[in-house]
Amino acid sequence: MWDVLINLGKTVYIYIHIFNMADTKPPIVRKRSEVRSKTAQKPIPPIAETRYTTTQTVVSAAKNKASSVVHSAREWLTPSSEWASLPHLDSLSTVMFSPLAAHPVYRSESMVKALQLMQQQQQRQNTANSSTIISTPRADLVLHGKTYAWPSSNVLLQADIPESSSPVSLFQGFASAYPSLTKSSKPVSKRSRQKKKKSTNPNNTRALGVPKSLTQIISEREKRARDCDKISMQKSSTANEIDQINLQINKLLNDRKALEEKWERLESKDIQLQLIIDDLNDAILDIEEGGSVRLRSDRESIDDEEEEYESGTCFKTLEGHKDDVICLDFNHPRGMMVSSSMDGTVRAWDLYRNKCLGSIEGHQGLVRCVQLDDARLLTGSDDGTIKHWDLSLIDATASSSSISSFSVFSSAPSSPSLTAVSSSSGLLNESFTLEGHQGEITCLYADRNSVVSGSGDKTIKQWDLETQQCLLTLDVLWASGNSNNIVDSWLDNSTSSYGYAAHDFIGALQFWDSALASGTSDGKIRMWDLRTGQAHRTLPGHNAPITCLQFDDVHLVSGSLDKTIRIWDIRTGTVFDTLTYTTPVSSLQFNSSKIISSGTSNTIDVYNRTSFQHTALSGHRNRVNSIRFHSDVLASAGSDNVIKLWSI
Repeated sequence: MWDVLINLGKTVYIYIHIFNMADTKPPIVRKRSEVRSKTAQKPIPPIAETRYTTTQTVVSAAKNKASSVVHSAREWLTPSSEWASLPHLDSLSTVMFSPLAAHPVYRSESMVKALQLMQQQQQRQNTANSSTIISTPRADLVLHGKTYAWPSSNVLLQADIPESSSPVSLFQGFASAYPSLTKSSKPVSKRSRQKKKKSTNPNNTRALGVPKSLTQIISEREKRARDCDKISMQKSSTANEIDQINLQINKLLNDRKALEEKWERLESKDIQLQLIIDDLNDAILDIEEGGSVRLRSDRESIDDEEEEYESGTCFKTLEGHKDDVICLDFNHPRGMMVSSSMDGTVRAWDLYRNKCLGSIEGHQGLVRCVQLDDARLLTGSDDGTIKHWDLSLIDATASSSSISSFSVFSSAPSSPSLTAVSSSSGLLNESFTLEGHQGEITCLYADRNSVVSGSGDKTIKQWDLETQQCLLTLDVLWASGNSNNIVDSWLDNSTSSYGYAAHDFIGALQFWDSALASGTSDGKIRMWDLRTGQAHRTLPGHNAPITCLQFDDVHLVSGSLDKTIRIWDIRTGTVFDTLTYTTPVSSLQFNSSKIISSGTSNTIDVYNRTSFQHTALSGHRNRVNSIRFHSDVLASAGSDNVIKLWSI
């Protein structure tokens, strides 16, 4: 049925369109009587009359055809007995076939509206039946309490169009009746857009009291967390810059203090030289007068004064060993030094008088590590023992021996022998031997009351220097959890030529109070608690055996055969900085301003922690095996059989 209605509507629409297009300029229709009277009053020209007659004929034919089609359709749609329940068909036919409905009613959207209108009328009928209101097939119009019947379609079509004084145009009425067929093009003011933007701004939801969703809250929280992380990073960076500035300030203060001391010494030396010049002038006058005079000995005292050297200058070389010097230590730039060599000797040197005091004998094997504090000397040997020496006895012993002097650049090839004090002498508190390790002693570190030693038997022992007893034994293999993780044969043939220090299982250690740090051949640094004997932290990072380490309150610096020096932050257990070299690192020492290291090359590297600059000290003819420095003096032991002293 709907297909028929649609086709019928299309036909009516075509005829209506023909009817409207027949007259290109139709007059404004007021009332049919007025149109006839006005037409009769105006004279019609002959040519215009002929055209008008032809137009009237076409219009009349189209109108008659359209009226007949509309009449036929209306009669066909007239409600019958079976259509009595659909009183809306009359209204539908009126809407579809009214000449006033110029819109395309045959479109799907218009048909949908027609169906909605039918459903609404059906609902009204059902509601009226349920409330016992008598309804008729045709809806009634109620005005001012009175009921009027809706006029039929014929009456509506034949009625004259009333004159309207309403300011509303036909287009506005059409837009009101069919809003879906019109497009709103109402301009939006700038203030309205700003209000809309302000109302939709998510940042104003809190101010307007609009509740946020959980997703928005989580997103805002993550954003704030990222902002906090950025601020934390900026704070950390700022703190690091402040620390660097503090280091620079401390370095400048130290440099100023050193310069002031140097100035004082120079001033004192200047005064003494002026006095000597005065004495020489007096002596010249006395000689000219025929007398004799004896010069004062102030010049000798001046010669004994310590001279100043530029940084990086080698001012003294000690010769006497027959083979590689592998380790050394000294207590003061003008005090005592002890060195050990592959020739099996341990020599003591007087840096003030520039003399070799002699050889210290007593171990049955090679001495690999030494530590000198004031007059106390500790030595660790391949025989698995640690010996304690009192160097204050050397002067008494050496006074009865012939000690040959040497210049500041060389020492005599022979020197007297100094033996360790045995227990039979009754000096047990001054000299003794610590026994207990089953392998060679590879490293040791001592404080005033105890000493900790690392051995090739893969254990670390703590000793009491007063009772000479072993207080604690730490098993590194047990702490590592798997002995296969310890790599002793990682080196290739070229690096194996490094020699004696390449295969040390425990390469270095240091302790303070109850905190112990050890470096082993698996490249790991273990932090031990000497109170419990447990390794509470492991610092992995090196991929080769560790040969040296040192720590202070904040940082731990470790050197390895992997050609790197790593600076660790003890507080966090992370690497603070990494220094990369071209050769393995064998020895290092550091303070707040510099890190000095040596390796398989014949140069010594000085890294300035303030300016981040590297300085190379060249002077050895072969690799440098060990270094130590105190104040501004550095001592280095090399495979060229000599020891050199540097000003830094």
